[in-house]
Amino acid sequence: MDVRRRARRRARRRSGATVAAAAILVLIAVTAAPAKPSDVVARSVDRALCPFPLEVTVRGAERPAEAHGLTLIGPGTVTLRNRDTGRSSTLTAEGTYSVDQGSGSIAFRGHRLWLSLDGNVPFLSTDGTGTLKAPLFALTGGAAHATVVDPCALVGPAAPPARPASGPAPWRLPSHPLTRFARAGLIPVRGALVRHDHVHLDVLVEGRKVAVPAGVGMAEPVDTGPCPPGPPFGDCATGHIFTAKVAVVPVHTHSTSGLIHIESDRPGTFTLGQFFDAWGVRFDSSCVGGYCTGNGKRLQAFVNGKPVPGDPRSIVLGDRQEIAVVYGTARQLRAVPSSYTGGWPGHGCGGTSEPSCLPKLS
Repeated sequence: MDVRRRARRRARRRSGATVAAAAILVLIAVTAAPAKPSDVVARSVDRALCPFPLEVTVRGAERPAEAHGLTLIGPGTVTLRNRDTGRSSTLTAEGTYSVDQGSGSIAFRGHRLWLSLDGNVPFLSTDGTGTLKAPLFALTGGAAHATVVDPCALVGPAAPPARPASGPAPWRLPSHPLTRFARAGLIPVRGALVRHDHVHLDVLVEGRKVAVPAGVGMAEPVDTGPCPPGPPFGDCATGHIFTAKVAVVPVHTHSTSGLIHIESDRPGTFTLGQFFDAWGVRFDSSCVGGYCTGNGKRLQAFVNGKPVPGDPRSIVLGDRQEIAVVYGTARQLRAVPSSYTGGWPGHGCGGTSEPSCLPKLS
């Protein structure tokens, strides 16, 4: 393992980055020339992302090349196939990349596809220029004209459901998470984290707590078991920590603790409405899921125990907030948590008045 890779891993641990940032991605730069059928670089079958087995075939004229932990393939194409129905779709793009031999930084331009390393499943296409600056591989540029790719929608038997869940609680994870991310305006993480904050969310319906599931904001969440040895915190108390196999957006949950992790590789603000959109649950000033105001019932959002006027979707997520979304009678709206005592996963970084998440390397 070279020095840059060791330094990169040390920096990630120091910045508190989880697998959301540590997930290594595949960047495919594809030329306009069609790939030859014999030039198969990789073929895999994903059985968890879609409601059907998804076969992914990557074709290119060259074998994959590794550049400090990032695998680049090109030219090539990506073919998706629904193994149940045989329906297929081929993704192509025109784009180039270059690796700085001195620093290891990767510059890219044009139209590209981004794939997960584990399974080679496409989740994003981008246009324009950008750089993954080594050794941390911080992303600069490349955020404009980003389009979430949902392989399940491209080769599925029907279009993903347009409406969010509007039935009774509990609410499960959405069947097409990547489509939900796109509708929420959330771009999956690709580079090192520039922000890492935490919010705790309680959802209370008529005096009963509704579990916020693990894996919200993740495409193909995987249960990796309990936390590794170290100081305990809220996520660890659940005994199950989930990480994303395919992609993760900046607002997500690793467990059923109610902790929302804000982990972004680019500057920006995120709202409570975006989180519910990624969850796939109806949420507005009148309704949460299948519970709407009327007949003596109200819906109110609170931040640190204080009611928030106006549209609750617009609440901006900040570090160490206790947010409560409460539906019920006037009496039930008085029993609202004002703080979270389950243990925060470290101090925030990259937010307002917070230290940088990208420390200098020793």
